[in-house]
Amino acid sequence: MGYSSWNDCASEITEARVKQVTKAFIDTGLAAKGYIHINIDEGWLKERNNVTGDYVEDRVKFPSGMKALGEWVHNQTVPGKGKILKYGLYTCRGTCQCGTKLYSGPGGNGHEKQDTAWLADAGADYLKVDSCCGDQNHQTAFSDYGKWRDGLNATGRKVILSLCGWNTWYAPVGDTLGNSWRIAGDGTNWGALSNCINDNVNLQQFARPGAWNDPDLLQGTGVGSNDLATNPKGCYKKLADGGKMIQTRDWYMHSELQTRSQFSMWAIMSAPLLISADVGQVSNYTLTTWGNQEIIEVSQTFRKGGPYQGARLYAAGGKDGDLSFKLAAQGRKANGSGHNIWGKLLPGEDFALVFVSNEDVPMDMTCDAACFALVSADPAATYTIRDLWLHKDVGTLSSAGGLSFGVKQLPIHGGVAAFRFTKQ
Repeated sequence: MGYSSWNDCASEITEARVKQVTKAFIDTGLAAKGYIHINIDEGWLKERNNVTGDYVEDRVKFPSGMKALGEWVHNQTVPGKGKILKYGLYTCRGTCQCGTKLYSGPGGNGHEKQDTAWLADAGADYLKVDSCCGDQNHQTAFSDYGKWRDGLNATGRKVILSLCGWNTWYAPVGDTLGNSWRIAGDGTNWGALSNCINDNVNLQQFARPGAWNDPDLLQGTGVGSNDLATNPKGCYKKLADGGKMIQTRDWYMHSELQTRSQFSMWAIMSAPLLISADVGQVSNYTLTTWGNQEIIEVSQTFRKGGPYQGARLYAAGGKDGDLSFKLAAQGRKANGSGHNIWGKLLPGEDFALVFVSNEDVPMDMTCDAACFALVSADPAATYTIRDLWLHKDVGTLSSAGGLSFGVKQLPIHGGVAAFRFTKQ
């Protein structure tokens, strides 16, 4: 849980921005709720030293250097918690970094031992290793990531290793290589993130404590991130900069409701909760979304023995029930399809359900007896039902009612409802 800079500032991340965001995580109370990782993505590395081969930071963007910035992050105090913040950095397993029209940097291929020693010395607690300019042959990719794993282990520092390979084929071997692995391409908006959800359907068995399927970052609506033209605290102009950041045109959510839908789904899927926005500039609605401790608890707690990732219990609409969403374009309306019910086992005999819909019309959905059997509901028991967004109990579930519970008129294009069931 924490922050990642990519969808906030892309390659234009700076030391000043990192410090601004870090303070915002503390001031909003999110850090005290568990958002403790401050992770810097692409953009901090300028080049390699021609003699030693060591990393050379961009001292224009990061005048203090990465080690000093890491020390600053580690020394921040979270009220009631102390100095609990963690620090993350980024590199790439290929010969170059992914790059934008405003940035390019060297990759780490052939430098794994040297680079991991440098990153550990800089104080990294988290390392994202991207896959650009790297061989996409499966065995070569696994071998490359194994070198980063071994390099970090040799440093003796505890570092979370995040593999960013963009494919589901990392999942069966992911836990031998790192602590999380990206299962799809960049989740740049709700349409792409919906596809990440679809890709995660068949990967439940590979998730466990210390090793997680990663469907990408938590997105906001872009407020404060790309509006430099009107906001001095922005990072860049969304469609300006001479077209150099045009790749960000369709980034971010279509609505704040989609932000809430993503957060509910990421919790039920036990996905990393890394916010890619300046939480000091987003709306109160979005802060309330990411700060919902009842949803956070669904994310961070598990039934003993697993499974540790939630499962899709019911799917209908669209293609095979998968979620789909397309942004409005050239006078056309946004359109979507698919509606799902997902469930996750929680400690004791609790479980959670999330209802989500991308349909073009409001949807009624019901979890029936067969659906509840998939979360091991006891048909002879009575459960208290708690609405996790309304923060109140809304009834009971029992065999007297036929073990059936549903929602009505779930909103279009990212409508969501989340419930916890507690055995009485």
